[in-house]
Amino acid sequence: MKLSEYVFKRLEDLGIDNVFCIPGESVQELYRALINSPLNNILLSHEPSAGYATDAYSRLKGIGAVLVSYGVGSLNMVNAVSQAYAESSPMIVLSGGPGMAERKKYSLLHHKVRTFQTQQRVFDEITAASLIIESPEEAAIKLETAFQTALRYKKPVYVEIPRDICNCKIGAQPILSQFDEDYDADTVKEALEEVVELLNKAQKPVILAGVEVSRIKMQDKLIEFIEKTGLPVCTTLLGKSLVSESHPQSLGTFFGTLSNKAAGHYLESSDLILSLGSILSDVNLGMFTFQFDRTKMIEARIDHLRVKHHHYPEMTLKNCIQGLLEHKNIKKRNIDIPKPRKSHIAKEIPSERITVNNAETVLNKFINRDNTPTYRIVSDVGDCLFLTQGLHTNTISSFLSPAYYLSMGFAVPGGIGAQIADPSQRSLIVVGDGAFQMTGMEIISATRLGLNPIIVVLNNGVYATLDKVELDPLPESYKIGKYEYFKMAEIFGGIGLKADTTDEFEKALNKAEKKHSNDLVLIQLNLDENDVSDVLKSFGAKMGQSNQEASSIE
Repeated sequence: MKLSEYVFKRLEDLGIDNVFCIPGESVQELYRALINSPLNNILLSHEPSAGYATDAYSRLKGIGAVLVSYGVGSLNMVNAVSQAYAESSPMIVLSGGPGMAERKKYSLLHHKVRTFQTQQRVFDEITAASLIIESPEEAAIKLETAFQTALRYKKPVYVEIPRDICNCKIGAQPILSQFDEDYDADTVKEALEEVVELLNKAQKPVILAGVEVSRIKMQDKLIEFIEKTGLPVCTTLLGKSLVSESHPQSLGTFFGTLSNKAAGHYLESSDLILSLGSILSDVNLGMFTFQFDRTKMIEARIDHLRVKHHHYPEMTLKNCIQGLLEHKNIKKRNIDIPKPRKSHIAKEIPSERITVNNAETVLNKFINRDNTPTYRIVSDVGDCLFLTQGLHTNTISSFLSPAYYLSMGFAVPGGIGAQIADPSQRSLIVVGDGAFQMTGMEIISATRLGLNPIIVVLNNGVYATLDKVELDPLPESYKIGKYEYFKMAEIFGGIGLKADTTDEFEKALNKAEKKHSNDLVLIQLNLDENDVSDVLKSFGAKMGQSNQEASSIE
């Protein structure tokens, strides 16, 4: 088999059925092999978008792949791959490269930066493994090592394939089975006993569930565990929708003290927090408006466990959840759990000027109607993220956002990747106009691919979040102009609508669902430039204070 054919055969074996790509001369032979393989080639317009789409696909499918050219293509991916690393998304970056013979003959080739190893060294900083395949003899084992590393650690990997070995034949190679988690049974047993003892002694324990639970595909096991124990659960913002917020044991989404007071008060008064797969970052926890006491905390991550100040590096999140679920001595609780979950969903909304706050009210009503189709909320960064964190999600894994790394421009290509990964859920994309200016042109790709996302653009003509987090703002520099974005949808094969009031927004959403169920629909919300959500006001003040303290250090 040719190396180029082997690559895509292995991706198919791993469960990947779509590969995002942007062709180029250095990757021409690989691209030809992709087109001739059973996999679908998903062509996007720009490499950052291909990266975001692959990231979203990987979050839902468990692994994904993107194919880009050397230098100008791959290095355009750095930000998207960095986000995937930070938020534990296992994507495979396949890059073309100058031929090995070319590298020896010529010192300067187009797209080269510094040395022929520069690109690989850049990716070494933002992936769990980065490598160049320098000969067909080493190809299979190097590919396998990279693929299994992505699967095991839920992180991106980088593989560069020089173009003059793409069509070299490689012999039959043994395929490694997926990495078995190496662990010492006694260590795992000891760790579980310590966790169970603390859980049973606690008077008011609570579970804080994070995004890594979905990375290891154990959402159902988590729900089994909370139902077995009776423990209340809330999710971090990055892990929103791990558990249905209509579940009787759900406290909803925890965002520090900035939103959902019920969850904040419950965690604050708890004497033991079992954190499962949570990335305890500043933004993910509402700018540290809640301070975790390590002496009251058990923290399980993908590759380790901390019990108070004890560290178990061999204890994985998967082993922890599975071990707790199977443990026979965990106390069953009957806890009175606050239930504010659906009380804030309005049945009737008065007609008034659209604002960020009442846009949230309209969206909450829209996605929580009886017999409503299933939508996956894909949120960008900025006030759209603060709006969507308050939405009541009923379906598992129905919310995606870059709530830790916070890269603007994720939502439109991310919504494309999400819908390709799981066509059963129509993407409902919420994006600010600043982020839309970065990657909104991918609506061309969405219509070309026959996708039907609903895109809600918050059109206020300003970088509102920057304006609110700066204690000494530069308002004129944050203005980005107001434009009629909805007309872009009409130009590129979709449906464009706009709304100035709440009832116009409701009508637009209903029209998108009923009349244009098969079309891309872009709904432009015309907001005042000074209008922001209540959550952003609080968040901005906290982040502004943090920034000022950091800047004042001498």
